[in-house]
Amino acid sequence: MKTSLISRILFIAFTALLFGCAGFNRGCSSCTAQSFGADWVIVQMDNTGKPFRCWELHNVSVSNEERSDGIYWTNEFYGHLVHISNMYNRVQVVGNDWASAYAEVGLTQAACTAIRARRFDPVKNEYVLPNSQEH
Repeated sequence: MKTSLISRILFIAFTALLFGCAGFNRGCSSCTAQSFGADWVIVQMDNTGKPFRCWELHNVSVSNEERSDGIYWTNEFYGHLVHISNMYNRVQVVGNDWASAYAEVGLTQAACTAIRARRFDPVKNEYVLPNSQEH
């Protein structure tokens, strides 16, 4: 009976350890990225699912906002605190493989740059390139 109890305890402990570690890699990566920074592709979509903002972040700490679906980071050039919430996707870039990170969100680096360059035109009620012939 004592052997059976020990076997059960070991089985439960092993199972808990096995399934507990399944999310360990993600949690460890997330903690490291929040604490020390990482490379990111972040895309924010409008209500139709069309991307309207895109960020390529280098060595930036992106944090989840508590009790919210939002994330935030400090702009690497100006020091502004950027906060977005709602419809967005983000990919942590690993091994400097930006092309596959962009592919994860259905974009290319050129598309992200073009999206990032656009600004909202309240007259047209849409995003356009500044000083372009769209005006």
